[in-house]
Amino acid sequence: MKIYTSPVSPFGERVRIAALAKGIEIERAPLPAEGIKKGEYLEMNPIAKIPLLVTESGTVIPESEAILNYLEDRFPSPSLRPPDPEQRARINIAIRITDTYVMAPVIRTFPHLDPATRDGRVVDREIGYWKDGLSALAHFMRLPMPVAEAGVSMADCVLPVSLHLSERISRILGIGDLLAPHAILVDYYSAMQDHPIVGKVLEELTTVQDAYDAAKSR
Repeated sequence: MKIYTSPVSPFGERVRIAALAKGIEIERAPLPAEGIKKGEYLEMNPIAKIPLLVTESGTVIPESEAILNYLEDRFPSPSLRPPDPEQRARINIAIRITDTYVMAPVIRTFPHLDPATRDGRVVDREIGYWKDGLSALAHFMRLPMPVAEAGVSMADCVLPVSLHLSERISRILGIGDLLAPHAILVDYYSAMQDHPIVGKVLEELTTVQDAYDAAKSR
């Protein structure tokens, strides 16, 4: 198997956490020099996004959630899912809320990160959605998140790197720490930073993203 991704992509790092927890080797394929919006890559993935997993048989799997589900189905042990259906539902809820109501507005601020070209009205609107998403996520995480055989759950592959991006973008926008009002999210994120697998990925993600941001500002 090989994966097309970038070391600064939190979506690609979701897959990396899962692979590390399961002990799976996935080759990291270099992104094409021409970019992902043209040529051979676009033919493989007309969505023109990363990550993209290509299996040994040539099956192409886009979208991090679809890739995580594939890896779980193909390599069921150790599992990223708890055995109880209700606990699995809680994990699925946390992932869906994170992607739909937190990550989506965060990503929609990307065209406005540069103060010189920022539309304040758009940013303010998205920050409102973003805050609502974090509040909803905290609501459904009032109980401790379920654990899984792999030592991390599917939610632990998704949420920490997403909260990491939330912190990074809020810092760039100068809007303060949006996690701070939600002790549940703060405590969860702090615990994940101390996890031997997730913490390592978060630390390396911080390093490469800081270097990326510094290079862009030159």
